[in-house]
Amino acid sequence: MTQPPPHPPHGGELPPEAPRQRPPQIWDTRYDQRDPSTVPASPITAPQGGPAGFGPAPGAFGPATPGTSDAAGAQGSGGGQGSGGTQGSGGGGKRRKALIIGLGLLLVAGAGTGGWLLWGRGGNDSPKPKGPPQAVAAKLDWVAALPEEDKKESHPLGPLWFAKDKVAVTTSRAVTAYDGKTGKVAWTIPAPDGGYTCKSSAKPADGVAAVIHGKGPYDCNMVMAVDLARGRVLWSKELTNDKGLSSSASSADITIGQGVISVADGGDPKVFAIADGSRRKPHDYGCQERGSFTDGSGRLTIAQCQAFGRIYVMNVDPRTGNENWIWKVPDGIKVKNVLSVKPAVLVVGRENDNDPSDLASLDENGRLKTLISVSAGPYDLSDCTFGELASCRMAVVDGNTVYLSTAGKEYTNDGANPNAVVAIDLTTGKQRWSTTLSGNRSNRPVTMRDGRLLVYQQATKDESGKLLSLDPADGKAADFMRLPQESNEREYDIARRGIAYFHDDHFYVAVMEGMTGSTMMMAFH
Repeated sequence: MTQPPPHPPHGGELPPEAPRQRPPQIWDTRYDQRDPSTVPASPITAPQGGPAGFGPAPGAFGPATPGTSDAAGAQGSGGGQGSGGTQGSGGGGKRRKALIIGLGLLLVAGAGTGGWLLWGRGGNDSPKPKGPPQAVAAKLDWVAALPEEDKKESHPLGPLWFAKDKVAVTTSRAVTAYDGKTGKVAWTIPAPDGGYTCKSSAKPADGVAAVIHGKGPYDCNMVMAVDLARGRVLWSKELTNDKGLSSSASSADITIGQGVISVADGGDPKVFAIADGSRRKPHDYGCQERGSFTDGSGRLTIAQCQAFGRIYVMNVDPRTGNENWIWKVPDGIKVKNVLSVKPAVLVVGRENDNDPSDLASLDENGRLKTLISVSAGPYDLSDCTFGELASCRMAVVDGNTVYLSTAGKEYTNDGANPNAVVAIDLTTGKQRWSTTLSGNRSNRPVTMRDGRLLVYQQATKDESGKLLSLDPADGKAADFMRLPQESNEREYDIARRGIAYFHDDHFYVAVMEGMTGSTMMMAFH
């Protein structure tokens, strides 16, 4: 007897004045449970005037159920050729082809007015260019040394947290805050009971950050809330399941916001009130929550209904926990990371591959708009860590554009890894522009400022780095902040394996893990 498929994620009720609508995805049966007679032959015939569509790839990712759509009320009518980048060769090319075919079905089914039209739209909504800012010769404000414990062992360091006039970071044994102007240590919180820190929330919420810790570097069964303004621990709680058993969360995803801290590591997430650490009942999506990504525009939650089953991406109302829409990820595909909530931009790849293969861009209703090939670019997403949904710091999403750096092919004699920065239209998947920015440096997007893209041009062995300000319309660059030559050698040492931040007119470069030298962080203004 065939077992019924797992229940898809679901949410609660909306207020009476806004009756809850079914999310715009159709929850069909798994591919191996479908009636073979309902699967059409390939290819799908396109409507008159449109190009031929993608057909199902047998055994690829499980084609969409024909006669229905993955978007409510949208009937598949045709699909278009095209994607960002060119197809790779060899085994990578075959995987790329299978991925395009599997996800191309969703483009067809989700278009409503004809999926092929999506490939021809966009490209005319480039941001209006703004004049370049006045370039400044920056000075080195201060340097923070790497703690002795972290010089002895390779231990990932936490991201930088900014709270009022302080900059905080989690090292292997403590959380330390520095005065933003002077670099003097404002306060230090050792890991409780002489233990280790394991993971940290990507960002604080209302001046509070979350840190997972334990007795050893992999014995991570505790979570604490840290008040960054006052430099104190609000509370520390054990991570126990519904049976009261303690469990390690060394690979957990941490989400903080809307008054709670959520730790998701398989099974039901452990949810704590930020104020006092009291346990809260997690929202019932009908499936296991695998992690969430939040920013100022909302929240995306990843759920899975079986241990090795299909993945769902939900746009969730942070206030109620109810989903606004749900995207059913094709069989065999994993969501590796999230770049943005609005617009929804996901880093995806085959479930058995460690490296990402594509960026999936979704529209405001959770329908797949386009795929951007990362591997065929090739684009550099080397800092994206699977299981840490906010770890991609070398990609910037702004409006309908994603800015990426290309993967440099070789190093120069002075230690640079030359690459380009590209702007890609999230509707068409096509490059708007690409710039090498003098061609002999390593470049990475950092953030948007006053409507322009800031790019860090890393230091070489002989020359200091600088920040460039790029016109989002055409990629033309102007100097924004020239870093001092006297600190060049130290900057070069940490920039190659570091993270770049720009906050409140200050530029920071920080290492990502211990055993990289004596310097942990540099601050410029």
